[in-house]
Amino acid sequence: MRSYRMKTRILFSALALFFLFSLFLASCQSPEVTSAKVYFQQNNIDAAEEQLLIALNKEPMNPEIPFLLAVNVHMQRKEWLEAKKYLDQVIAIDPNYKYTDGRSAKDYLKRLWAEIHTQGANKFNDAINAILPLEKDSLLTEAIDDFQLALKIRDDAIESYNALVKCYYMMDDTTNLLATGEKFMDKGLYDEDVYTYTVQMLYTKGEKDKALSLLDDVLKEHYDSVKLQELRIQFLAQMDRLDEAKEIARKLSEEHPDDVDVMYLLAQIYYKLGDYESAQYQFKKVLIENPDDIQVLQNVCTAAFQAKDWVMAEEYARKIVELDPNYAYGYTLLWKSLYNQGRREEAEEYRQIEKSLQ
Repeated sequence: MRSYRMKTRILFSALALFFLFSLFLASCQSPEVTSAKVYFQQNNIDAAEEQLLIALNKEPMNPEIPFLLAVNVHMQRKEWLEAKKYLDQVIAIDPNYKYTDGRSAKDYLKRLWAEIHTQGANKFNDAINAILPLEKDSLLTEAIDDFQLALKIRDDAIESYNALVKCYYMMDDTTNLLATGEKFMDKGLYDEDVYTYTVQMLYTKGEKDKALSLLDDVLKEHYDSVKLQELRIQFLAQMDRLDEAKEIARKLSEEHPDDVDVMYLLAQIYYKLGDYESAQYQFKKVLIENPDDIQVLQNVCTAAFQAKDWVMAEEYARKIVELDPNYAYGYTLLWKSLYNQGRREEAEEYRQIEKSLQ
């Protein structure tokens, strides 16, 4: 019994000594790390870096060393990719490691990305407001460099892809826009703007089937994107796949009864299909929301004209010339609607006004 107790005491004593020794080791710093911290206080970054590199060779599994190299050396010098390299090392050694300020390597990577992305965003905004083309192009080029660098820090940063695609669009750089958009999609990321710009550029290039296929695929998971739904409807209508376009537009109109853009698309499709009465009805709905929009008035007037609803065509034509007395086509619609009602003399008066404005 005494032998058992003695063994137990020895075991506990050994464990206690091991624990104390571990604490001692943890509290000890290599002289190089200690020296580096002194150099940081003296603002001597080069000397601190030299000491830390020596320490890293001695203690490759100490997360504090690459952390100090990233944050106190390379971030101070704005050497972003080097900073990322060492922050990645910290995560590889211990993803939960936090420095004395309570922040982790992942926190600093986010901060690093945000600083670079913000630089690019500021240049992009300046480019939008720039007057001279050379200044605009120069600012966009600098913004592109920043956004590309930001994506090297965080290759899944949707905001940076969004901004980069818009830069390429403004510079009319089709090749890089499509390469960036397709890379974004290959990563399984989603952003409405990135998809919009990419498929529009593909369609413009003549890759119409590919553009439609991409829209079909993304809308399986993101059906709620009205913007992409409208784009698909437009493409189908332009490709004369009008029945398909009509069915999608009708369903979308039922789901979003107050969306004026959807109403307008559906009206245009009915018009192309020769269903002028349905087109006129849809255009009227758009007109309720935009009573002073001359383009909408012209469309509803034309639809009424095609439906041989001369009285309604006259009403809308009069609204057009009232809004813009110098718009010749308004008088064209007016005199023709009057002529078809048998009001020849009145029609001739407006036809003369039309001629004087041409």
